[in-house]
Amino acid sequence: MMRSDAARNRVKVLEAAEAVLDEQGLSARMDEIARRAGVGVGTLYRHFATKEALYQAIVTARVDALLNQAARLRATADAGSAFFTFFARIVADAGRKKALTDALHGAGIDLKAQQTGQQASMRAAITELLHDAQRVGTVRSDIELPEVLALLRGASMAAETGDYPGTVLDRSLSILFDGLRSEPGA
Repeated sequence: MMRSDAARNRVKVLEAAEAVLDEQGLSARMDEIARRAGVGVGTLYRHFATKEALYQAIVTARVDALLNQAARLRATADAGSAFFTFFARIVADAGRKKALTDALHGAGIDLKAQQTGQQASMRAAITELLHDAQRVGTVRSDIELPEVLALLRGASMAAETGDYPGTVLDRSLSILFDGLRSEPGA
C-alpha cells in the first residue's frame, strides 16, 4: 500500500506529465515534468523509472478515467445521452493518447498485453451503455458490440491522425450517431 503523500505525489506527477506532454509532445523532459508537479526529479524516478513507464501509467490512468466516466454516466445521465457521450469521449481521447502508445510500441512495450483487464472492463462498459440505450429505444436494436467497436475504431483513427479540424470530426460523429439512432435525427 502506498503512503498517502506518495500517492498524492504520483497523482501530481501524472497530471503534470499530461500537461507537459500535451504542450511539448514526446520530447518533454522529465525534469520539466518534475518541476511542474512540484516534486524532485528523484521522486519522479521513484514512481516511474523510465519515460516509458510514465507514458504507460498515463495511458492506464486515461483508460481508468474513461471507465469511471462510463459508470458516472450510467448512474446520472439518461441512457441514450450516456451512450453517445461516452462514444464521443473515447474518440476525443484517442487523439490524445496516440503519441504515447506509439512511443511505447517503439520501446517494445506491448500495451495491449498489459491492459487485458482494462480492455475487458471497457468492452463491458460499452456493452452496458449500448444495451441501456437500446432498452429505452434510443439506439437501434439491431446493433451489436462488434459494430459499435468497429465504428469506434474508425472514428478514433480519424481523430488520431489529426488531419481533420474539430468541426469535421464533430459533424462526422453527428452523422454516425444518426445512423445508430432508432429514429435518425432524434
